[in-house]
Amino acid sequence: MPVHAQRYWEQRLEEDRRLLEERRQNGLKQAQAAAKALRRQWPTVRAVHCFGSVLGDGFRDHSDLDLLVDGLPPEALLDAVSLAEQAGDLPVDLKRGEDLSDDLRARLLRTSQPL
Repeated sequence: MPVHAQRYWEQRLEEDRRLLEERRQNGLKQAQAAAKALRRQWPTVRAVHCFGSVLGDGFRDHSDLDLLVDGLPPEALLDAVSLAEQAGDLPVDLKRGEDLSDDLRARLLRTSQPL
């Protein structure tokens, strides 16, 4: 491969990595804003945790924002997802803590970040 082509691809890969990290950081900001909005909309919300690829090296272009919410009324789930998605660009996968088995909830909490 000619040197100029190699340099082009190295620069392109570096730019892709930079943009991906920027998207991940924006996802973390979205998580904070979503947690604040969820607590404001539903005072029964006791805790919001972020988990999944946005917290580590597994984040990709297609990654979503994973949120675990305790105290969200069951009938509010779809509205809560919509509200969390309005806080940023990432699609949101929101789980109610009350809907999970104790084992799954404990595993998610071990690798989560409280918001």
